[in-house]
Amino acid sequence: MSYCVLSVKINLKYSTMKTIVVFSVVLVSCLAQRSPYAGRLPIGFPYVEPSVATPDPLGNRFGEDDGTTTTIRLPIEALGDAALVQRISKMPVDQQPFWYINWKALEANRNQPQTYSQRGNGFVDDSSNSNSIIFRR
Repeated sequence: MSYCVLSVKINLKYSTMKTIVVFSVVLVSCLAQRSPYAGRLPIGFPYVEPSVATPDPLGNRFGEDDGTTTTIRLPIEALGDAALVQRISKMPVDQQPFWYINWKALEANRNQPQTYSQRGNGFVDDSSNSNSIIFRR
């Protein structure tokens, strides 16, 4: 009788060991899919912190009720120095730095972008185009 009880205990011990081994193998294989040194975010996508709007508008901080502010668009190279941009704009064009001339051209393009009309597709007949079907009687 004691041999039978001992055999059941040993079998129970081995089945528990098998369960633990299988579980640990599955756990290790799941954790090994990504190196801990690679970080938690996908490669190639930079992390962008979520921007949360402040509860009060910035204009209201100083007691202004309208809350609207206007800012001057400045080139990145000016590092926020509006006086520098004003001084450079008064210089002759041949003495202005390239980044300022380039910035002015880009701003002009941003304010009034050049658009082109779409050309027709030579491979598709206009009569079969669902956008140009006119229902006739």
